[in-house]
Amino acid sequence: MAKPRKSADVPIEMTLTDVEQLRVIGDLFRLGMVERMAEDPARAWTAKELAESLGVKQTALYHHLRLLEEHGFIRIAETRLVSGIVERRYQAAAHSFHVDHALLTGGGTQGAVAGAIDAMFTKARAEIVEAIMAGAITPVEGDPKRKSMGLWATNARLSPKSVKRVMRLVRQLAEVDSDPDAGEDAAEYGLIVGFYPRGTQETDR
Repeated sequence: MAKPRKSADVPIEMTLTDVEQLRVIGDLFRLGMVERMAEDPARAWTAKELAESLGVKQTALYHHLRLLEEHGFIRIAETRLVSGIVERRYQAAAHSFHVDHALLTGGGTQGAVAGAIDAMFTKARAEIVEAIMAGAITPVEGDPKRKSMGLWATNARLSPKSVKRVMRLVRQLAEVDSDPDAGEDAAEYGLIVGFYPRGTQETDR
């Protein structure tokens, strides 16, 4: 996800505490809408502006906007009357979102959690493939315009003290902000971070 520019008027983080919120954000299209708006949380979007940015028809957004507003991902920042029609401007409700621990461990939430995870990774995969096809990710050494990509997957046995230390590092990484001094050679980057206890930890001993 492209990291947002910080806005004092928008909370840094929002906690998801309802299983319905997970189901709503588990839709790939709605996830893309929220990410686009969170790239600049200070901006208030009309349905027309958001549709043009996403390359879709305006009428395709209304149902999704309603669901995102109802479940707290976006909010109405402004309304005005335009030619007798109420025009609404929508704004991201937070810079980033995280799932409450109690929700992750609650019964009956596994499907919603899996859907949200699938949506995040499907979007990241699509963006990586698109970047490779467009030549935005290249292995050519010495190329001043080269854009690097890193992918890592690992597991480790950790003490409770080490878990706390890693969690702090993960949170710092997830909160990386756009470079305010970025010049013309700056580029958009995506970041997806996960740290979790493995379900096979007992059998790994």
